[in-house]
Amino acid sequence: MKDKPTILVIDDEFNICASCEKILTRNGCRVFTALSGKEAIKTLESEDVDILVTDLKMAEMQGMEVLDYTRKHFPDVVAVVITGYASIASVVETMKLGAFDYLPKPFTPDEFMNMIDKAWTKRKELIERKEIFKGETSFNYEGIIGKSEKMKEVFRLIEKVAKTSSTVLIIGESGTGKELVARAIHHRSERKDKPFFAIDCGTLSPELLKSELFGHVKGSFTGAVSNKKGIFEVSDGGTVFLDEICNVDYEVQGMLLRFIQEREFIPVGSTEVKKVDVRLIFATNRDLYEMTKGGKFREDLYYRLVVYPIIIPPLRERTDDIPLISGHIIKKLSGKSDRKICTITEAAIEVLKTYEWRGNVRELENILEWAMINCEGDRIDVKDLPPRLFGISGVKAKPVPRTNEEFLLMKRKLKDEVVSELEKLFIKTALERNDFNITRAAKEVGMQRQNFSALVRKYKLRSKAKKE
Repeated sequence: MKDKPTILVIDDEFNICASCEKILTRNGCRVFTALSGKEAIKTLESEDVDILVTDLKMAEMQGMEVLDYTRKHFPDVVAVVITGYASIASVVETMKLGAFDYLPKPFTPDEFMNMIDKAWTKRKELIERKEIFKGETSFNYEGIIGKSEKMKEVFRLIEKVAKTSSTVLIIGESGTGKELVARAIHHRSERKDKPFFAIDCGTLSPELLKSELFGHVKGSFTGAVSNKKGIFEVSDGGTVFLDEICNVDYEVQGMLLRFIQEREFIPVGSTEVKKVDVRLIFATNRDLYEMTKGGKFREDLYYRLVVYPIIIPPLRERTDDIPLISGHIIKKLSGKSDRKICTITEAAIEVLKTYEWRGNVRELENILEWAMINCEGDRIDVKDLPPRLFGISGVKAKPVPRTNEEFLLMKRKLKDEVVSELEKLFIKTALERNDFNITRAAKEVGMQRQNFSALVRKYKLRSKAKKE
């Protein structure tokens, strides 16, 4: 991916174009300028533009028309607006037409570059999302998808501990990918050509777990019709991953403690001591330290496990990874079915980002599989997502739109509601700061008195005025 963006600046004032070009060139950007909307469209069609900067009021084709054309024909271009005609209404309208940000004139070079930097961050997110659908992503670490700082820290810890034989404790909620982390440690270690065994301690009874781990001899218990080697013995030289160690009973905890200390064990019903070289990785979705205080987990075993803890963040704490993970999952699921879903829309991604994800990545995979079955086109949209995603945090869910037209209508209505609340608060606080003097309040916020007064009447704030 390139380091700096290609930017198209549109303004019918030559001086504005020249000033923007100077600022952007000084910051290493590739820049095109256009004095009209029609000229800009020619550039969009011939050049690989990342960011579009447009004025709203122009002599020929208006900025609104340019935004609408860009949204329809170049949806991956991030559009931002600069204008001297700043108003709440124009902000709402530009956002409806797909503008990412808004900067009123006049502005300083720092303010301008701050807006460009944010737009470039957004553009890179869109590029990364497209790359992962093509299988060209650099954010796939041993099958674990992530680019967030928290996941980069997990990858760093894996790299460091993989080179050793130290015991590792992986801590994370259900569905965060603890086994993937354990496998990554094994694959990055010198034991990668040796066996890797994973066992879920929460699914086996204590007797069966002892037999699975340590093996047994014939006749040691009912059903033991022959000698059986345990996982520790058959994985000699390799790695054993014990998931949900928090569910192991006290007796087995004691047997594990001895094995961790000596790397030796006695099969169930035998007297023969066996010694092996095994790398141990444990995982838990509960706080083991709290369990030791409650007498539910051995304290001496806890301190043997917590040599090198790796904490996997829940999905709700790394929502920037959701587009990448979604792309990876959709590509994988498409390969397993006749349905060839190519992508997922920006609007659907935004819905996924607001969900709480108690089931983490596993839940995300289930939801995307549901959406793929429900999807009638070649890309997942908001209308394809399950209804439960729209009832977040106890808020009553809004009806899910059935068509794209219904979705756009609802999206516009929600934006208008949000902006209306902000507009009312904006006017109210301006009045309060200026003792409800409309003339002073309008001057302070940079609005014409007539327009400010109209908003006061719109929200019925005038009756509260102390003085005119």
